[in-house]
Amino acid sequence: MSGLFKAISRQRSQVDMAGSGREPILAQYSKGRLDKSGVYDNLSPIEENLLADLWERFLDALDTPLAAVPSDAIVRPIEYDEEADRKRAQHTQDTAPFEVFEGCMFNETVADKCTQLGIVSEAGADGELVPPYESQISDETLGSALWAVVREDHPDVLLLRFLRARKWDVDKAFKMAVAAIKWRVHERVEEIIWYGDTHNDASLMWKGVSYAHGKDRLGQPIVWSGSCLHHQKDQSYPQLKRYLIWMMETLRTLLVTPVERVCLIMDLSDHSNANMDWPFVKTFIKFLEAYYPECLGLCVVYNGPWWFSGVWKLISPLLDPVVASKVQFASKPDALLKFIDPQELLESRGGLDKYAYEYVKPQAEENKLMFDTEGRQAASTALDKVREQFVQATREWTDAKEGGDDDAFARASRERKELSDKYRLAAKEKDKYTRARHFYTRTGVLADGKVDWSKVQRHKE
Repeated sequence: MSGLFKAISRQRSQVDMAGSGREPILAQYSKGRLDKSGVYDNLSPIEENLLADLWERFLDALDTPLAAVPSDAIVRPIEYDEEADRKRAQHTQDTAPFEVFEGCMFNETVADKCTQLGIVSEAGADGELVPPYESQISDETLGSALWAVVREDHPDVLLLRFLRARKWDVDKAFKMAVAAIKWRVHERVEEIIWYGDTHNDASLMWKGVSYAHGKDRLGQPIVWSGSCLHHQKDQSYPQLKRYLIWMMETLRTLLVTPVERVCLIMDLSDHSNANMDWPFVKTFIKFLEAYYPECLGLCVVYNGPWWFSGVWKLISPLLDPVVASKVQFASKPDALLKFIDPQELLESRGGLDKYAYEYVKPQAEENKLMFDTEGRQAASTALDKVREQFVQATREWTDAKEGGDDDAFARASRERKELSDKYRLAAKEKDKYTRARHFYTRTGVLADGKVDWSKVQRHKE
């Protein structure tokens, strides 16, 4: 075995060395420089070796039925009967409808509102804006489900999230990742992506309970979440859960490596007890920790009421210590400037950006490509071809590591990177046929895989 791999072999048990040099989050903001260690294309030899080990575990299990692959337990954030909850919501909508926000009725979806407003597609048999869902998961194996999770990411980006979350312990990362894959299949996440915000609760979209806008001093997208807009009674739990998953999946499209996390501003201005929703809090925390790990760069709790410290004492024990370390508190606009440049900070919060959220409704024919079954099949075939090449290159990469062949390992690593770029381009092409357009594509913020917040920013003169 060569010198490099002998060194790595001696250090295999010391996984704490991987990621050990990561800079504290506040130090990153102080310097205005994102720490890229441990992320895609910025790995140490130790970290690349552990990534190869994790890929080897997945390669060995790709053809295994997903249900038979060992994993962490899938924990439900709250116990409830989803079908019964849906029926109750439908009953309320049918027998005692009430307005939630600006003409949006309880349990009414964006698609319902569009029909009322005459926004219908000529491509749909009944004017629907999105065709009936067609699963892109071809069978019940781990491999088929895995690639549905990767979607438009670089494949390594996904696995690295779980490695970092489990402190580079390969076995723990594998079981965590498989649990997340099983959860996605159970929650039909691909179907949520397919229909997009058209199946979301209309009041949540019209209110802008949460939305992304601008970037922080590290280049991370800022997610603004105003708690005063949220009331538990305004929507059913299944709709709230759907909205949360849709939001997280949509945010993934706004992340371009090495920027792989978001900055969340929990805006508690005008917050009252009426806005507190424990089922939502528990669901958000669980999803963030177990199913979307390493997606949060920073959480700023802004302008909380005097009694929120008591609430925080109840919430903090629910958080993973790593997530808890990313929570900061700010009581005044000046404190936000530590994390956000004035040009990126909303004017309503002391900055220079005059942007104010307003929901942009779907356009009648924005999803016409999704009705093109031949185009979708062609895109799928092209993606499958690149995927097979990537898997083969990954096998050669892991074999070279095990064999201690430095040169073969380096060649395979370069080939994987080239194929990963090709995979991402092919996946983006297929995405046009399998994901409904959304708020950020309609505004022009996201176009051709590039994010440009200037499309909607309005600065003071």
